[in-house]
Amino acid sequence: MPPYFDNANSVTFRQSEKIVALLGRTDTGKTSTFNLMTGLSQPIGNRISSTTCQCFSYSNFIDTPGFGDTRNGESSSSHLSLIDFFVSLSSGIDILFYFVRYGTINSSDLNLFVDIYKQILSTEAYSNSCLIISDYSLPNLEQVNINDSDERKYLLKQLHENDKYSYILEKFNNRVLFIDVSPYDYKRQEMSKEILQNFLQSFRPLNRFNCQNLQDAYRLLRRTQEMETLCFDLKTQVDQLTTENQHLTNLYQKQIRKCKDLEESYQNSIKQIEQIHEQTLLVVETNHISTIEEMTRQEFRIRDEVKQVRQQLEEIEHEMDRSLTFNVVSYIPFIHIVTNIIELNTKRRITQRIRQLLHTKKKGL
Repeated sequence: MPPYFDNANSVTFRQSEKIVALLGRTDTGKTSTFNLMTGLSQPIGNRISSTTCQCFSYSNFIDTPGFGDTRNGESSSSHLSLIDFFVSLSSGIDILFYFVRYGTINSSDLNLFVDIYKQILSTEAYSNSCLIISDYSLPNLEQVNINDSDERKYLLKQLHENDKYSYILEKFNNRVLFIDVSPYDYKRQEMSKEILQNFLQSFRPLNRFNCQNLQDAYRLLRRTQEMETLCFDLKTQVDQLTTENQHLTNLYQKQIRKCKDLEESYQNSIKQIEQIHEQTLLVVETNHISTIEEMTRQEFRIRDEVKQVRQQLEEIEHEMDRSLTFNVVSYIPFIHIVTNIIELNTKRRITQRIRQLLHTKKKGL
């Protein structure tokens, strides 16, 4: 079994023979044809998945992984596997065999062809390419591969009526071979091998397909892969930021609700304070009115007493005028009068003090 090559510079090709690369969708007969031309027995895939996972070479033939492998899809990683090999292949390629199955080509196959030649290789590769239609099971296998034969002309006319075949044939200038590499028919295998060998001997491309032309596509796909990784990382960061933003939004909403509760509590407290203040003012005012009324009554009583004392003083003066001498008993009413006068003055001072205090309290409220 030949080795797998990570670096095609380690591959030594026979310079006298053309370097041939086999391309196409998964399970179109590439590895079977590779085994037929090299005499090897590489594992063969099926219609679901490809067995060939890396490019490898033997006897100037290069087998490549099948495009459209259902295990990997038509992702850029499968393209890069091919480009990594071709870019490092400094000697270039003489012939590119592009494989399709007979009678099964569809829009997906045509899109894959366009993708390979425009995005992976280049349009310059058309002049080095040949269409290989595998699984051609009709009896006239030999006749349809003879130039200018009626069978070949009729078959090519039918193919050109199919816009998908016609597109590829026009790009390849009608270079097409029909082969049948079925493992159950040794004779048709040998016939197919001879058809391929005759074409390799007769076809002389103007120039080798220079694999350096793949550099732009190589950088583009590498950049695409890097961008896909970057986009994935950015998406992860966006998801994290979205989660954090949702968390912050929830916290913000909680704080808003808390602020509203505090504001409502504050308003209730203000109302309660206003009610208490009104009640306090009412009580103070009521007490003040009661105090003033009581003081007014006391003032009236004091005035009455003063009036009585004055009357008594007047009577004493009259008595003194009538009598030049006094006895001890006459001093008793006088002492009583003096006492009342002192009490009256004291009550007046108390009244003034109370009024000053009430006036001060009223200003403070």
